[in-house]
Amino acid sequence: MKGFTAFLSKELTHTLRSMRLLIVVAVFLLLGLMNAPLAKLTPQILEMAGVAELTGALGMAEPQAFEAWAQFFNNVGQMGILAILLVCGTALSGEKSKNTLVLPLTKGLGRAGVVLAKFLVASLLWAIGMLIAALSSQAATLALFPGEGVSHLVLSVAMLWLFGQFLLALVPLSSVLFKGSMSGLIIPGAVLFVLLVLSAFPDLFAWNPLLLATGGIPLLAGAAEPGDYLACAIAAILTVVIAPLAAVVLFKRASV
Repeated sequence: MKGFTAFLSKELTHTLRSMRLLIVVAVFLLLGLMNAPLAKLTPQILEMAGVAELTGALGMAEPQAFEAWAQFFNNVGQMGILAILLVCGTALSGEKSKNTLVLPLTKGLGRAGVVLAKFLVASLLWAIGMLIAALSSQAATLALFPGEGVSHLVLSVAMLWLFGQFLLALVPLSSVLFKGSMSGLIIPGAVLFVLLVLSAFPDLFAWNPLLLATGGIPLLAGAAEPGDYLACAIAAILTVVIAPLAAVVLFKRASV
C-alpha cells in the first residue's frame, strides 16, 4: 500500500509537471464556453453565409438553451473524449516501451499499483475536464439564455462521463496486451468502431455503451426516459470494474 501511494503521488506530480492537467483544463474550458455562443450566433452565421433561408427550410426556430447543450454533447462527446484519450492513452504503454517501470518494479512496487495508479489519474483528469466543461457551459448558457432550462441535465452529463470512463477503463488492458507507445489506444479505438456499427441497430443492442454518449440530447428534449439507458449503463459500469482488474492480472504475468 505504501508503494502504491508513493507511485500515485509520483503520477500526480508528473501530471502537473508535464502540463497534462493544464492541457485538459484549457481544452475542456474551451469546449464548455463555445457551445452557447455558437448556438446563439448560428442564425447570424447562416445569414452571413447567404443561406439564411435554410433555417426555415430545416425547421430551425430561434436558438434556445437546448441548442447550446446539444452543442455541448456533440463537442465534448467527440473532441473531449478524443482529447482525454490522447492525453491519457499512452501513460502506461509509453512507460512500458521506454522500460522506465523496470526499476520501481524491481524495488518492490506491485504491478497492480502501477495499473491502478495510472487508471485513477486518468479518471481524475477526465472528471476534472467534464466538471470544467459542464460548469463553464452552464455559465455561458445562463448568460446568453437566461431563464431557460432543459430536462435531465445532470443525468445526461453523468451519462457522458460514464461513457468516457468506459473507454478509459480499456486503456490499461490495451496497454498490457499490446506493445508500442500508442498501444493503449488500440482496444478503445476498436471497441468504439464496433459500437458505432452496432448503433445502427438500437433496438437489438440496448446495452450498447455508446448510447450513453448519444442519449443526452434525447433526454434533454424529453424524447427519452432515464430508464431507457439502464442496460447500457450497467454494461459500462461492469467494464469499468472488470477491464482494469483484467489488466492487473495480465500485467502480473507479463514481462515489463
